[in-house]
Amino acid sequence: MMVTSIKGAIDATMRMSTMTMPLALIILACMVRNVRLVIVTLVNLLASIATAIFIMHPVAQATAVGSEAPALMVAVALETSIDYSLFMLSRFQTEVDNGRGAKEAVACMLATSGKIVLVSGITLLVCFTCMLSLPCQFIASLGIGAAVTVFAAVAAALTMTPAMLLTFPNFFGSSRRWGCSIQGCSTCCRRAREVSACDGTAMCAAGQEGETTPRSLWKSFGERVVQRFAIPVLLVLVLVVAPFAALSLPRFSQTAGLTPLLPSGSDTTQTLLDFQAAFGVGALFPTSLLLVPQEGATATEESRNTWLQQSCEALQVVAADVGQESTPVFTASAFTGVMIVNGVCTTTGLGKWSDVGGPFSATEVQISYPIDPYSSEGQAWMTRMREAIGKHTELSEWHLVGDGAVQMDAAGLTIAAFPRMILLMMLAVFVLIGTSFGSVLAPIRAVLCLLWMLAMTFGLAVFVFQDGWLDFLHLPQLEGRAGGAMSWVSPCVACSVVVGLGLDYDIFYTERVLEECEHGYSEKEAAVRALSATANTISAAGVIMILAFGSLLLGTSPVLNEIAFILIIGVLIDCLITTKVIIPAVISLLGEVNFWPRQLRKDALSTGLVS
Repeated sequence: MMVTSIKGAIDATMRMSTMTMPLALIILACMVRNVRLVIVTLVNLLASIATAIFIMHPVAQATAVGSEAPALMVAVALETSIDYSLFMLSRFQTEVDNGRGAKEAVACMLATSGKIVLVSGITLLVCFTCMLSLPCQFIASLGIGAAVTVFAAVAAALTMTPAMLLTFPNFFGSSRRWGCSIQGCSTCCRRAREVSACDGTAMCAAGQEGETTPRSLWKSFGERVVQRFAIPVLLVLVLVVAPFAALSLPRFSQTAGLTPLLPSGSDTTQTLLDFQAAFGVGALFPTSLLLVPQEGATATEESRNTWLQQSCEALQVVAADVGQESTPVFTASAFTGVMIVNGVCTTTGLGKWSDVGGPFSATEVQISYPIDPYSSEGQAWMTRMREAIGKHTELSEWHLVGDGAVQMDAAGLTIAAFPRMILLMMLAVFVLIGTSFGSVLAPIRAVLCLLWMLAMTFGLAVFVFQDGWLDFLHLPQLEGRAGGAMSWVSPCVACSVVVGLGLDYDIFYTERVLEECEHGYSEKEAAVRALSATANTISAAGVIMILAFGSLLLGTSPVLNEIAFILIIGVLIDCLITTKVIIPAVISLLGEVNFWPRQLRKDALSTGLVS
């Protein structure tokens, strides 16, 4: 019932994800001002989803894949396919509007936005691959699924998009009445009329002769706010992140169990909660001890009885050690096995022997204790239990057995490896961004911006889910659960997605700054021109991302709710603060050393291509 309920919630979430696609496509059409180009995006999206499923099917046959993988793959496919189409098709339409033919417009699109898609896609793929560094197969399978989806989206964007535009140049190159006219339909397959405002050595639209940056809100914002008050703004943002980093992140606590995976409000979930209330979580998910005697300790009846007596006495000592700090009180009466019943030693108790490793090779001791093994108190109790049984290894090997212990170990090992995964992602970001821009300072700035965004995002998640900052809204998706703790799975999965998607917008903006600089503008001017040129596109991409992952937030799976909240907050911070304020301010302050040690080719002004 629980497995069926979990799968049903995921299926419902996937259906909700697909329902957001029309809204995302409408936003895309508005940004590129040509509804015909939406066809290209649809083909890319369907191709990326089909390719990802085709690749993941044998993987799922060979190994266990997390049940949340399909929902995450669909959401990633929607976001990346539409975002990459937005980056590329908006540039294509801009070049067409500036008088270029389809072939030249596609070439310019691939040289600029195509490079952005390639670099950001590889970075996002590497970030998802870093999830394999965590010692959890469930999270690793999600990372594999997401990485495969990104690969399919990038491959479709860089191959199918130019192929369709060049196969039907007149059809896709016509934007009269936003593509709602019949212009270009009858001759859609004929060779496109090559018209260019520049000769074969001319540059793309940015910075070309006659092209000016419109006096937009973003241009005024960049000049009058970001650049004029760059230092105070950056200081304020550093001070803002301080309480999040100091007051919330150190208090992060995780919870385990099946409840975060079950859909909220379902009959199955309520039944489980009723059973837990009636009998206790420990009764439904019991914990026990597996004792493996030392070799020869149980070979004869006499030696076996001696071992049983010694083991019973050891259990009584263990109970005394554990019970000192336990609430409710833990005593030896909680143990039931062949050597102990109700706290009293015996040689004919209520237990069985295993003969897997030979006669009387192991036995199990049941533990009847009313505590939730998934709660923080239950995890502390199991930790004390392990410390106590570790003092009696001369008698046998002691193993703490149960789903609570397994999940505690999985959560502990995974959270402990979490900083290592972040370090690997930052190293990957540094190498990829540095290689792409031929710079040392550019990747340093990107890493610092990412760390600032991660501190803000996860700090807000702790305040919301653990401290109940938004409980007044009475939204079950945001209310604190399990004693005010987040699922240990959520940050591990969301971190890679947030870093990868955040870099998409960083790369998109920085690449445009570099392009403007190489067209002869100073770094300060280039920062404003790039902001004016990319701000609306980045904002639209952020809205599309929120729509793609909003279904996960509105769904009934608590784990997906937490992941979606982190993703949405991270993208909002990237779209509204990082690419609009932090990066333009830093570029304006650094000036000519922004792309050090790269030497920029600032020769456009002298050749007369820029007025």
